[in-house]
Amino acid sequence: MAFDYGSIDLGLKNPFKKQGTITAIRGLIQTLLGLYLLVSAAGIVKDDVGQGWILVAFGITLLVGGLRVLGGGIYATMRYFVGRNHPTSLAHNFSKSEKSTAQEEDGYVAYDGNALEEMLVGRKNSTFLEPIGFLARLLHTLVPKLLFMPFPIRNVSQTLFAAWVKTLVALIAYGFVAFVSLAGFAGDVGDQVFPIYSVLLTLYLLIIWRNAGKPIARNAERGIEALGTGDLVKVIVFSLLLPVVIGLILNWLANSTHLNSEKISQWFATLPSFNAGYYLFGIFILAILSTALIWFMLKLRLNHVTPSVEVSELRENWQESVHPNEIFINLDNLVMANRRYKEVPNRIYRELEPKLNEQVDGKGEFKGEMIQEIQPKVLDMKLGKSFDLARLLALISGNVFYLVAIALTLFLAYSVVDIYSFIKTTHITSLKETFSDKYFNDFSNLVMTAIHFFLIAYLFKSFGQLLATVARLFFAEIQFESLLVYFKCEGTFTESKISTGTGIHDSTRSENTLVRSSITPWVIVSRIVTSTFADTGMKNLEHARVILEMHKADNELLSIKNDLVKFLKDRESIASITSERDLGNASQIHQLNEQTRAVPMATSDKLLKQDEEAAGYLQQEQSLNNDDNNDSEKN
Repeated sequence: MAFDYGSIDLGLKNPFKKQGTITAIRGLIQTLLGLYLLVSAAGIVKDDVGQGWILVAFGITLLVGGLRVLGGGIYATMRYFVGRNHPTSLAHNFSKSEKSTAQEEDGYVAYDGNALEEMLVGRKNSTFLEPIGFLARLLHTLVPKLLFMPFPIRNVSQTLFAAWVKTLVALIAYGFVAFVSLAGFAGDVGDQVFPIYSVLLTLYLLIIWRNAGKPIARNAERGIEALGTGDLVKVIVFSLLLPVVIGLILNWLANSTHLNSEKISQWFATLPSFNAGYYLFGIFILAILSTALIWFMLKLRLNHVTPSVEVSELRENWQESVHPNEIFINLDNLVMANRRYKEVPNRIYRELEPKLNEQVDGKGEFKGEMIQEIQPKVLDMKLGKSFDLARLLALISGNVFYLVAIALTLFLAYSVVDIYSFIKTTHITSLKETFSDKYFNDFSNLVMTAIHFFLIAYLFKSFGQLLATVARLFFAEIQFESLLVYFKCEGTFTESKISTGTGIHDSTRSENTLVRSSITPWVIVSRIVTSTFADTGMKNLEHARVILEMHKADNELLSIKNDLVKFLKDRESIASITSERDLGNASQIHQLNEQTRAVPMATSDKLLKQDEEAAGYLQQEQSLNNDDNNDSEKN
């Protein structure tokens, strides 16, 4: 959405200042290390071009990544531009003041007008979607309140749970393979297969936890991801079939190269130890510590859940002398407009378009409905100091793990330089010469050292990314509180005429068409709590906002009713003169009428006597007419 400036502050502040500051520090350190490698390369390239270019490649990699992280951190600490149209509406906004921004935010809205009506009338919250898949259902069974979390938090929890399930299944399969291989059930090839399987298992677990720490995609904000048993089946099948496949490959190599199992075992014995057990132990410890910290934050967030779905409702019948259109005009232009928050126009999710069906003899029926939301205001989540400390600890720990991975990358660069220097000094020209007894031991040790630097850096970066991603996720959540109003009105109306000032001697009178309406309003009001996840950049709050809680709003409903009733009771059905000049003119006309009705030289007593005589004569005429009628009936 475009930035719409307003002089009245809506209270939305930048939630990423701490996160941006710590990230910028990490980016600065990485940038300095990249510059250090480039400076070192400049001094070495004169003596050895190959070593210089290796350091240049690593230096540029660190420098580019460091500048990107540094820029992102600084960007997150800058001013947070929030316009009058933020945050995103719940559905398409039909407000005339938001025509330009409504089209831009249509791609982010989470509901439509019909969905909001169903939620209010049906007392239900369609935000809470049913989990998809066996593992997702298992997780939501173990943690029932997770159902009421926003989608990003649910998806992160499912990803973390899936990583643990895959890890445990892989370890169980690893134990089964170890039993089969080392106990001799796999034959002579068992001892040779097991070390290879250990390496592949370690790499697989590293990939699992690296994928668990990937940032949440924005499309995951509007739905829950599936988590079934498909991935679990893949792990089991992979774990059970892999030893068989490796055994077949080794048998094929032995037959094609005329190598027996003893020679293959001797060749494996000359390789440096991979120490897969240390890697598995490291993965397990870091996974436990990271999960414990994430679970602590998630538990505090779950304690803040109150999944209430309640509304305040008004259903009555009013008999008033008012035109139906007046009801809707007053509701839209006065009642709802007076409830704006900081003078921001209400968000209209269903336009008020009253429909009048006029029938014969001044009778007819009418109906109209609308859905409006008062401008949301920021709601302090108040998760406590423990949550803030845990979130800060996760952020710092994640960035420290990143720095450890960067330092290990620096060592990896010099390890690659050592491999290059060894190949250059020993004048190795072929792969066969590399695997000879003369050079293989020293060369394999150098390669294994580089592999260890790479894998350990990969390990720390994976868990650093996991902690930093979750910490940013909890920094990004912003909750709002607003009033959601559904108004529906139906009824009938009848027209009649009323005249006032029609006496014998009156010359000024008022004739009016009176509309008598039978009004049946249906008003539903709910104070809702919504949640969205902010970001940095041009689209900082242009993300889906979902309803988490719906509470009764009896006071607001009573206030709306009182305003409507007050308007109906204060209505004037008879037109009168309010202008001072018109009152003066009417007074002059009245005086003129009195003068024209006056009889010359007649006193008031004579006029009264004449009126009495006229009244008596009329009574005598009436009695004579009655007697004549009675005689005619007897005949």
